[in-house]
Amino acid sequence: MIELFILTGCWNRRELNELSIASAFGFDKKKDQYQLTVQVINASEISANKSGGKRLPVITQQLAGGATIFESMRELTKTTPRKIYSSHIRIVVIGEKLAREGIAPVLDILSRDHELRTDFYFIIAKGTKAEDILKVLTPLEKIPSNKLYSSLNSAQNSWGVTSKIDLHELIFDLVSKGKDPALAAIKISGDPEIGESQKNLDSVHPPVTQEYDGMAVFHEDRLVGWLNPFESKGYNFIRGQIKSTIVTVGCPSGGKISIELLRENTKVKARVNDGKLNMEVKIQAEGNIGEVACGSEDISNPETIKGLELAANKEIERMASASITKAKQLKSDIFGFGNAVHRSHRQLWYPLEKEWDEHFVHLPVNIEAELSIRQTGSVVESFLQKMKGD
Repeated sequence: MIELFILTGCWNRRELNELSIASAFGFDKKKDQYQLTVQVINASEISANKSGGKRLPVITQQLAGGATIFESMRELTKTTPRKIYSSHIRIVVIGEKLAREGIAPVLDILSRDHELRTDFYFIIAKGTKAEDILKVLTPLEKIPSNKLYSSLNSAQNSWGVTSKIDLHELIFDLVSKGKDPALAAIKISGDPEIGESQKNLDSVHPPVTQEYDGMAVFHEDRLVGWLNPFESKGYNFIRGQIKSTIVTVGCPSGGKISIELLRENTKVKARVNDGKLNMEVKIQAEGNIGEVACGSEDISNPETIKGLELAANKEIERMASASITKAKQLKSDIFGFGNAVHRSHRQLWYPLEKEWDEHFVHLPVNIEAELSIRQTGSVVESFLQKMKGD
């Protein structure tokens, strides 16, 4: 009986009214000081059921600075009445200036914190500070960090122009041989000062928005450049991370046809031919015709479908080629080609490892896409053709 009293109980419990629940972290560098921004949830405002009046922000933003990130976190106690509870973090935003100097210190402290889960995502503030990104209030989501999290998921799952990377994946990219990280990039459209005001909540068309804009390219832990959305989609094709997207091709008779990709699989292999190393990228995908805005294309004709597949293959190959060209300009192997060489040709990799950046720039890459159109939609002959015929 005595043992039961010893083993039970909540000796380390913390009540909700004793905690400030953080939903997002932002890290910036100001001169030689780290600046930490924390988006803290105002739980009482979320639970409030108001029938009228203006909607008040459900988050507050806390700022602190210090010579180290850990010092910045403890500095928060000067302004917050409660301890910051970080187990519900959804997003970590890193400002461009800090990203260019190196994100390793941020990852070090986040990986050491026993309170943090590792299922939050990293994004890079493009042309601005993390503080400004986290300032913006959004009318569609009460908690702005939830909007960032959901939009990132949607942008990758439905459009394929971003990439969601958690803490473990990011650290793995940094320590693995022959693979540099690539993270989602986000920018602000409009004035950040207006974005944090009530005006941004009262408008049907908010004057300030957060928008994912391609990807941030790293060499080791330093930001070196950006991929635009077209190049980012090519990157995701090569990495096999496309879950769904749209590929638009031209019609011989004029107009466009949009194909919805539903499945995609990519195989990357390192080949050695006549003593020369090259990469082979094979992209296989399946899709359906989603929109026909052509003059007189007969999509019930197998030859027409074959022509559309060939055109879509060229478009996918063009995206992938554009992303490789940009990565070579930045000398960053974000595709993991070096990793593929290390796995399949270990003896060849060792002499190349130290100068892989230069070898990557001159590495021949053969890209081959193979798209199969499975369905043409519920309508074979578009009513647009009948209208034009009349």
